[in-house]
Amino acid sequence: METWGYIAIAGLAAGLIHLTLFLILLFRRGKEAQEKAALAYLGFSLVWVAAVAFANLEAIFLPVVTETGRALTPALALTLSVGYLTCIALFLEYPFWPLLATAGYTWAAVLLAATLFFQVLSPQAIPLEQVAGFSWAALTLAAVGLLGYGLFTSRLAFHRNRALYWLLTASATTAGQALTLLPLGPLQLVGPLIHLAGAIALARGVLTFWLPNVKGALRAILRFLFLFLTTAALLLGAVLSLEQLTSLLALPSETVVVLLALGLALVYLPLYQFLVRLVDRLLTGIGFDPAQVLRDYSQTISTMMDLEQLARTVVQTVAQILEIQRGALLIANETERGGLTLRPVPALGEIPIEPIEVEPISPLLVRLKEEDRPLFQYEVEMHPVLRAAPQREREGLRALGMEIYLPIRAEGGLAGLLALGPQKTGEPYSPRIVEFLMTLAHQTGVALQNARLVAGLQELNEQMRRLNEDLRSAYERLERLDRAKTDFLNIASHELRTPLTQIRGYTDILNELAHTGTLTQDQIARITENLSRPVRRLERIINAMMDASLLETGMSFRFAPTTLAGVMRMAIEPWQEALKERRITLTTRGLEDIPPIRADMDRLIQAFSNLISNAIKFTPDGGRITIEARPLDEEYFEVTVSDTGIGISPIDRELIFEKFYRVGNIDLHSSGDYKFKGGGPGLGLPIARGVIEGHGGCIWVESPGYDEERCPGSTFHVVLPYHAYRGPCRWKRPEERGNDTGQQSG
Repeated sequence: METWGYIAIAGLAAGLIHLTLFLILLFRRGKEAQEKAALAYLGFSLVWVAAVAFANLEAIFLPVVTETGRALTPALALTLSVGYLTCIALFLEYPFWPLLATAGYTWAAVLLAATLFFQVLSPQAIPLEQVAGFSWAALTLAAVGLLGYGLFTSRLAFHRNRALYWLLTASATTAGQALTLLPLGPLQLVGPLIHLAGAIALARGVLTFWLPNVKGALRAILRFLFLFLTTAALLLGAVLSLEQLTSLLALPSETVVVLLALGLALVYLPLYQFLVRLVDRLLTGIGFDPAQVLRDYSQTISTMMDLEQLARTVVQTVAQILEIQRGALLIANETERGGLTLRPVPALGEIPIEPIEVEPISPLLVRLKEEDRPLFQYEVEMHPVLRAAPQREREGLRALGMEIYLPIRAEGGLAGLLALGPQKTGEPYSPRIVEFLMTLAHQTGVALQNARLVAGLQELNEQMRRLNEDLRSAYERLERLDRAKTDFLNIASHELRTPLTQIRGYTDILNELAHTGTLTQDQIARITENLSRPVRRLERIINAMMDASLLETGMSFRFAPTTLAGVMRMAIEPWQEALKERRITLTTRGLEDIPPIRADMDRLIQAFSNLISNAIKFTPDGGRITIEARPLDEEYFEVTVSDTGIGISPIDRELIFEKFYRVGNIDLHSSGDYKFKGGGPGLGLPIARGVIEGHGGCIWVESPGYDEERCPGSTFHVVLPYHAYRGPCRWKRPEERGNDTGQQSG
C-alpha cells in the first residue's frame, strides 16, 4: 500500500473516534456549561483532523485542497487551544471563562477568515501561520498556567487530583496539536492520533463524576515496571550463569538447569514476599495491620464516656497511621422540623465549633441518612445533586477543611460523622483505606451513643443547676419586691401624711387668726404660699401613683415635633433651687447636636426630670451631675445622666426599675424632695422606663457598685429614636448584639 493509503486510514480512524466522542456528548441530555464547552472543542477537533488529513493527501486531492488544509491547520489549532482553555476555566470554576471564550474565539475567527481570504482571493501578504502559531503557544501556556495554579492551590486531595488529571489531558492534546504545526510531512498525522488520547480523557472527565487517581495510576505503572525489571534481571542472571555453572560443576546441562531453577525458587519466593509488602506500602499507603489496629481501638474505646476524649482517641488513632492534619467528630441531632444538626467536637487542628444545620429538604440529608457510605467534600462541592444543597450547608462543611466524612450509626440511625482532613501525602483516600475507616466508624457507634447519653445527663444536670439558681434568684427578687411593697405602704403613708399635716396646720392657724380678727394681708399671702407647697407635693405624689397605674394598662402618648435641648431645659428647671442648695454642679453637653425629634414632650420632661431627681438624691453635697447626648446611628441617639453619687449595687440595677422598689434602709427615709438619700414612693424610675419604652427606646444603668465613702457614681443610659413609635426598641446594646450573634451561629 502506498503512503497515502496509510495516511488516509490514520486520518479516517482519528476522525471516526473524534466523531464518536462528539456524538456521545451531542445526544447527552441536560448538558451543562462544561459539557457544552467540551462539545464545541470536539467539534473543532473534527475540522482540525480533516484539515491535517487533507494537507497530507496530495495523491488524491487537488493542490488547492491540500494547500487550504495546510494553511488552515495553524488557525484551527489556535481554535482548539481557545476551546481547551475555556474548558479548563470552566472545570476549575474560574468566573472569567466567558471573557476568555469570547476574546479567544473572536481572535480565532478573525485568523480563520483572513486565512481563507488570502488563500482564495489574493496571495498571502501577512504571515498568518506564524501569527496563529504564536497565539496558539500563548494560549497553551495560559492553560498550563491555570492548571498549575489550580494544582498547587488545591487544599483537598480530590481537587488536586482533578487538576493533575486535566494537566495530563492537556499534555496529550497539546502534544498532538504541536506535531501538526511542525514541518514533518506525512508524520503530521501522528498528531491527531496522540490528540485522540487527550480527547478521550476530556470526554471521560465530562461524562463521569469520579476521575481516576492519577498518582495511583502512575504508581501502579511504576510497580509493574519495578516487578517486571526485577523478574527480568533474575531470569537474565540465571541464563547468563547457566553456561558458566555447567563448565564449573562438570554436570549435564539438564541437571544444572534443575538446580538453578530450584535455587531461583528459593531466592525468589522470600524476595517476592518482600517486594509485595514494599509495593503494598508504596501503592496503597497501608503499612500497618488493619485487623490489629481495629482490635486495639475497640478495646480502648469500650469504656469511654466522654465525647471529647472519644473524639481525640478516634482521630489520633487515624492520625498515627495516615498522618492527617485535621479531624473531628460531628454529633448528629434531629431537629424539630425533621432536619439535622451537626455539632463539631474538635480533636485535631483548628476546627470551627459552629453547628451546621441541614434542612429537611436538603439532598445532603438524604445522602447522610439513607446511604451508608462515606461522603467526600469533593462530592459536596462538585456532585450535580449535592450542589443543589443550600449554600449555607456547603459553606459550613467547607469551613471545616475536611476531606472525608464517615457515617457513625447506632441503633439504626445516624449518630454522627467521623470527619478527617487530607492526608499528609496529598493523595485521595484509597479504597482500602476507606474500607478500613468505615470499619473504624462502625466500631465507634456504640461508644458514641454511650458518650452522648452521658453528655445528655451532664447537660440535664447543668440545666437543673441553672434552673435552681434562677429559681433562687427569682425567689430573692420576689422577696425584695414584696418588702418593697410593704415599704411602699409605710413610705406612701408618710409621703401623704406629711403634706396633709402641713395643710391641716396652716388651715388651723388661718382659722384661729380669722376668729381673732388679727389676720393681715401679709399673713394671708404667707399662709397661702405655705399651703400651696404641700398641695403641689401632694399633687406630684398622686400623679406619680396614677402614672404608675398606667404602666400595665398603657400610657397615652401624643407624639409631636420637638427638640431634645428644649425637653432637657424644662426637665432641669424645677431642680435649679435644689442644685443651688445642695451645691451640686450640673453640666450638659451635646444636646444641641441632636436634630429635631418627634416625641411626647411632656412625658419626656417627666422621665428626664425623674432621672435628674434620682441623681440629686443620691449625690452628696458638692457633687457633679453630667447630662450628655450623642447620635448612635441614623435612627437612634443616646442620652446619659451621670453622677458622682454613692452608686448602685449589681443586685439592685434591675430592681430599681420595678414599682415601689427603693434602695437603702427605710428608716433613713427623708421627707424632702431632694435631700441626700431622700426616699420617695419608688415610682420615679419605673415611670421613666415606661415613658422611654413607650417611645420605642430603652434604658439601663451602669455603676461600679455601692460605696458611700468612695462614691463611684452611676450612669443612666437612655436610647431613643429620632421618630418615636409604639413598640419594642430595635436598637441592641453591644453585649446583646454579641449574644444574638452567638445564638445565630449556634
